[in-house]
Amino acid sequence: MKNQQFVPQPPLVGVEPNPGPRRSPRLSEEKRWRVIHLATELHLGPVAIAKRVGAHRDTVADLLKKYHDTGTVKDRPGRGRKRKLSAEDEKKIVKKAKHDKDARQIAREYESETGTKIDETTIRRVIHAHKLKWLVREHVEELTETNKAKRLAYAQAMSEHNWKKVLFSDEKTFWLGADKNHAWQTPGKRQQYPMKRHPPKIHVWAAAGTYMKSKLYFFTENLKSPLYQKILASRLAKDKITFSSDSPVRLPNNFEFLQDNDPKHKAKKTMELLQEIVNNRRIDHPAQSPDLNIMEDLWSYLDRKVKAANIKTIQGLKRKITSEWEKLPWSYIRNSVGTMPARLAECVKLEGARTHY
Repeated sequence: MKNQQFVPQPPLVGVEPNPGPRRSPRLSEEKRWRVIHLATELHLGPVAIAKRVGAHRDTVADLLKKYHDTGTVKDRPGRGRKRKLSAEDEKKIVKKAKHDKDARQIAREYESETGTKIDETTIRRVIHAHKLKWLVREHVEELTETNKAKRLAYAQAMSEHNWKKVLFSDEKTFWLGADKNHAWQTPGKRQQYPMKRHPPKIHVWAAAGTYMKSKLYFFTENLKSPLYQKILASRLAKDKITFSSDSPVRLPNNFEFLQDNDPKHKAKKTMELLQEIVNNRRIDHPAQSPDLNIMEDLWSYLDRKVKAANIKTIQGLKRKITSEWEKLPWSYIRNSVGTMPARLAECVKLEGARTHY
């Protein structure tokens, strides 16, 4: 018998291939209750009910069983995708992330500890859900043990202080052409912009508190004691300080002055001048403690405003800083002042170490 070669036959015209069993559409809540009515009131069976509501008999049977077991037609909890991680697992992942471990390292440790492999993407999703972001570490000056002890003593002594009476002061440098450091970019096609080695800059001194705000003082030279004394003499005068409309009547003659512990701020002539201006109402602020001075918050606010503007000249930079300083909301200043008790409490808890502020 000769081998017969198999010749494929052309498909029949008008006949579709078997698509397999069709999945019944989900019943609306109204239809589900109609199923229950037909079963309990009219005593129809699953097949008859299925024909009336246009559903599969198995769907009707499952729904009747659910109603018999739970008394409701709503879906049972847990019908969605099962969680890979428990709440306790997520808590451990976030704790590891806060201890400087990246997603890959956390995923490996999780597999080692539980025997279950988990994707790095899942780890990142958990970390993002807990409001953590992968950011560049900020470089800060390391605190000496002596300064830690002074910060701790200061935080303990000032824990009950009335910070609404304090005029906080500080200096800040703004560079011309400062731009945003980050932008959404295509990998391999990084954005570039020219940057001068020594861009023009301007220094600014300012002071602010719950009910008061000084005028700005701009300067370009290095800040030394004689210049600082000139700034204090001109900017701490009553007519140079703006008081809010709800300021206490006695505050202009009763506010306390805070400056950092820079050597030029502590020079003999500077201290004599401050004695004339604010008498003994001066706060001895510890060294290396910008986190205990609300001016850092205000400088950050101004810096964001300046970077958002395309400023080309030093005069334009001065105008922008002045404009934003004058528009700076009292609420923003007061929110910062309101954090002082928390800052000090955190400093005490960390035994003088730097806080997160």
